[in-house]
Amino acid sequence: MMIRWALVLALALAPHVATAATKPTPVPPEDKIHAQLRQALERAEAELAAAPSAIPLGTIKPSAVDPRVPLLRQRLDAMGVALPEAAAPAAAEPAQSEAVPATAVTTAEPELIGPVAPATLVYDEALTQRVKLLQSRWGLRDDGVVGRRTLRALNFTPADEAASLRQTLARWQPPPARGKSITVNVPTAEIIAFENGVEVLRTRAVVGSPLTQTPLIQSNMIAVKYNPDWTVPPGLTKKYKALMAAGQYTEMRKHGVVVKTPEGQTFDPAQVPPDMVGTMGWKFWQPPGDDNALGLLKFELDNDQAIYLHDTNNRRLFATDNRAVSNGCIRVENYLGLAAWVLGTDIPAVEAAIATGKTHFARVPSRIPVRMTYYLAYPDTTGGIRYGEDVYTLAQGG
Repeated sequence: MMIRWALVLALALAPHVATAATKPTPVPPEDKIHAQLRQALERAEAELAAAPSAIPLGTIKPSAVDPRVPLLRQRLDAMGVALPEAAAPAAAEPAQSEAVPATAVTTAEPELIGPVAPATLVYDEALTQRVKLLQSRWGLRDDGVVGRRTLRALNFTPADEAASLRQTLARWQPPPARGKSITVNVPTAEIIAFENGVEVLRTRAVVGSPLTQTPLIQSNMIAVKYNPDWTVPPGLTKKYKALMAAGQYTEMRKHGVVVKTPEGQTFDPAQVPPDMVGTMGWKFWQPPGDDNALGLLKFELDNDQAIYLHDTNNRRLFATDNRAVSNGCIRVENYLGLAAWVLGTDIPAVEAAIATGKTHFARVPSRIPVRMTYYLAYPDTTGGIRYGEDVYTLAQGG
């Protein structure tokens, strides 16, 4: 009898259970980021029918004459990318020929050879400044050159926006409402620091390449390592062993990479058979210093995949459009500001600790959750939405 009643109760509750399972996850009213994403999705969906004409591929440089310039101007108008009046270049003075009768024009003017380009086809200074503004909003190098990634931004349709926003909302997890936390977003190559759920710091990052992807994991930041040494990761170890086998040592010596034993002895790569590296604890190792691949600071995380955040000796990469080029770890542009924040100190104190030249650790006061995320759309610092590139082609996976 008891089994029969249990079955009846289960059947009675089944529709309610199924309904609950299909409901969207409730979002706390204080989740402002989620609200921004939802509002942006509503706007994009309202504009789905207004698909713009795509600008044909090919680089456009400032001052160039190009038949695509009118379309470029049209797309910027449609996207609402306009310069403030104070920043707009002043209008050019009327040509002398417009104010003087034709009979007064002398032969002192240079003779024009070939056809004169219509002004509408010239990629002029005003249009260049508008493109730079768009590039800045998209986190691109704001040089005014319309290349592949700038064209992607210009040709990004409302349908593309809606798809990116839906992907983000499907994956969305708000930052913790209490304490410090860090989000590393791969598609936009950014690091966002939160305190009590509120953004307090944002900086550019370099993330893993498509071949050496940054894993989408959660760890805890436990310490900051000053003046770190560096153990070469497996992928690069394989490359260095191949160079050793070919008798090529220039690249390793250039960066101060040596072979280190478990006992701490170091050898020039030419002194060691390639097969010894990777066995019995022998490894490629780089001492601390200005040329160290980890730069001046390493942010230690407690995961078993050897993934961490760090400074770099190649800081020019932060100014490039493609910042998915690392071996999986995350390079931090504002490493001084991030270190001061996680340690609860100030930048001069961090700089003083670096200046000692000594390799040492500073424990963070309390473990800080660090999440590696894959949001194709994320609010920027101006209230707009930044659309990242699907560098790992994961969008179809939701």
